[in-house]
Amino acid sequence: MVLVTGATGFLGSHLVCQLLANEQIVRACRRKHSDSKEFNFIFEHYFSEPSVQTAMQKNLQWVETDVLDLDTLGAAMKDIEWVYHCAALVSFEAKDRELLMQVNVEGTANVVNLCLLNGVKNLCYVSSIASLGRTKSGATMNEDSKWENSKLNSNYAISKYRAELEVWRGSEEGLEIVMVNPGVIIGVGDFKKGSNALIHSMYSGMPMYSMGVNGYVDVKDVASAMLKLVQSNIRNRRFVLVGANMRFRELFFMIADGFNKRRPFIKVTPILAAISWRVVWVMRLFSKKGLAITRETARAAINESYYDATRIQTELGFAFTPIQETVQDCCTAYIKFINKPI
Repeated sequence: MVLVTGATGFLGSHLVCQLLANEQIVRACRRKHSDSKEFNFIFEHYFSEPSVQTAMQKNLQWVETDVLDLDTLGAAMKDIEWVYHCAALVSFEAKDRELLMQVNVEGTANVVNLCLLNGVKNLCYVSSIASLGRTKSGATMNEDSKWENSKLNSNYAISKYRAELEVWRGSEEGLEIVMVNPGVIIGVGDFKKGSNALIHSMYSGMPMYSMGVNGYVDVKDVASAMLKLVQSNIRNRRFVLVGANMRFRELFFMIADGFNKRRPFIKVTPILAAISWRVVWVMRLFSKKGLAITRETARAAINESYYDATRIQTELGFAFTPIQETVQDCCTAYIKFINKPI
């Protein structure tokens, strides 16, 4: 039996579905007040037939717990062979710094410690390319890139880097671990939040684009890579998961074309990016809505960050889904999404 933290999240939902499809018995963690709508949407995407859904659900056990609740999390690890740790907070708002450190760092330390305490020998941890840190614009990073303290590192990046240190500590204390560092994850899910909000924005006619570069990966590939690494003999390694390095303009145009919508036509310059986050910050003072643009996301929009995923391709023979195929899947699924909102 395997345990998945963050099972109602975007990646966690895909992972659970792939585990079930591979005839695994899954104990899935959700917080007491978690919304399961995104999981249900993704579950139905994988298993459309009611009879198949019923069969899959027989191997799925839900438990209410939290990575900050030692008692319930420890109890959930009973009879577990592998823990897939997907639970994390993603935020680029300055006000969430303390919460990021609590959930991502302390929560990961709890997972590691409870694995060791409960005799769980194996941990698959989902980190991020953010934990590789920021280098000068245009540089290429991989698994061997060294973290450098910099004002360019977001609070989220710092939290994921520190969480990785907890996982490596666990490996020194006897845990067999594998770690993945995905790029910006896109795929079928809730298209109004997280990185998938790009799909919704393009459908709604977002007019702006930037020339920044980032690494992207299909959510199905991240879940598949995790399964393949666990099934392999590879241990105590980490792997960058990036299927394509693309300019925001190129990705935005691709999504707009997938919807037969007008392509974005306003180029975001460094000056415009700097102005935009400040304007949105002022607007935030008069609204309860979260920031769509922050200082950190504005900076990322113009930075050129490249990532090399050769290691998993050579050591595991892994092949990434072409980004064009991912975008087309998203565009097709989005139409179902807006017709049946979650």
